[in-house]
Amino acid sequence: MMTGTLSVGDVMSKNVLFAHLNHSFTELCRLFFELNIHHLPVVDDGGKLIGIISANDVLKAYGRRIPTLEKADEATLNQQIRIEDVMTPNPVSVSPGASLKEAAEKLTANNIQSLPVLTGDKVVGIITSRDLMRHFSG
Repeated sequence: MMTGTLSVGDVMSKNVLFAHLNHSFTELCRLFFELNIHHLPVVDDGGKLIGIISANDVLKAYGRRIPTLEKADEATLNQQIRIEDVMTPNPVSVSPGASLKEAAEKLTANNIQSLPVLTGDKVVGIITSRDLMRHFSG
């Protein structure tokens, strides 16, 4: 396979799940753990990318808030931890036509593990460091 001619669009995951600001914290946890995913783009009601959230972000938020709560039931967690407080706003992104080298450089330069793939302001995919490793090792 000629790696130099492949683009992000050839390697990215196209079936992307999204988080929305109206998701509860526990819904978000379920998405990550039941579906074994690691990154979710956050979109507004119009489908425009507004952030990204990782499973690690969720674990960190949980770990920071738990010691401050009287109880850690589902209702309390959902009231105390909001998606907009956990997500990274305005994430670094890439276009489907970008080279794999460009995607790898963006991941490395920003010390991140995933890039939403955008056409205009719409998310059409996601590419992760795992996707790149899988591609180059296969």
